[in-house]
Amino acid sequence: MISKENFAKINLEVKTAVEELFSYVKKVCSSDKLFLFVANGEFDEVIGDSNSGYFPHTIDHMLDEYRDETRLKFLIAFIKTFYSFPSGAVAVEDDEYRINLELMIYTHIWESKPFLKQLFRLAQLAQDKSYPWKVIIPEMSKHTFIRKELRDSLLDIGLNYPKIISKGFHSSLRNAFAHSDFSISTDSSIIFLHSDKKLADWELPNISFDDWTEKFAYSFLLSYYVLTEKQKHRKLVILENGSNDFGIPLPLGKNGSRYVKITHYSDQDIFRFKQ
Repeated sequence: MISKENFAKINLEVKTAVEELFSYVKKVCSSDKLFLFVANGEFDEVIGDSNSGYFPHTIDHMLDEYRDETRLKFLIAFIKTFYSFPSGAVAVEDDEYRINLELMIYTHIWESKPFLKQLFRLAQLAQDKSYPWKVIIPEMSKHTFIRKELRDSLLDIGLNYPKIISKGFHSSLRNAFAHSDFSISTDSSIIFLHSDKKLADWELPNISFDDWTEKFAYSFLLSYYVLTEKQKHRKLVILENGSNDFGIPLPLGKNGSRYVKITHYSDQDIFRFKQ
């Protein structure tokens, strides 16, 4: 169970941390990196194979959006249904059916390659590193990738954002649902996580309903606010640029890079390479 008051506090904490991260990225990284981020710069090996004649570096790459579209639509519908606190409601009560759905959503959040790519790019830009066109999300040991690349790499900066990942993500929860290694006890209000192997010190044997709901809230609010904040900054960057043309460095393999222009078409809200 989570009270309306506690949910409001978590909501504000996550929203503020994500806004702080985006503001920090905007402050420390160069404008061309920010252009690439909001314009969804991506490396596509299929488009740029040796026989295609096209560059593998693309703008407003739609495949990742299509891959994540269903998850995001379902997430937003779920939030509206179960976490909107209709008039008079002071808490989201425990419910076995809803918790099963939450475990599914939680797993999809932390397994979503498009989402993890965005978090990785934000982490790289917050460290003022080169824009990572090609991001490889590991199939195995995602917990190590999330912990080291998305969270720990930003610990020394002083942002609140890494704390949100710590409060939301736990690999034991994701793995338990993915492999059906859990059971829900409504009598004791505990989710038991089952494993055939000896648990490491960091793994969870169980989690209370209250603690689970908080972790779920931190995770789905992080997913939601990263999406909305990126869209907000996309509009802001376009407005502040004063032109529909943006300059970006286009990698040319071993030959370095060359500066090219991309154009934003406002009627469709898309970026394309300038002809």
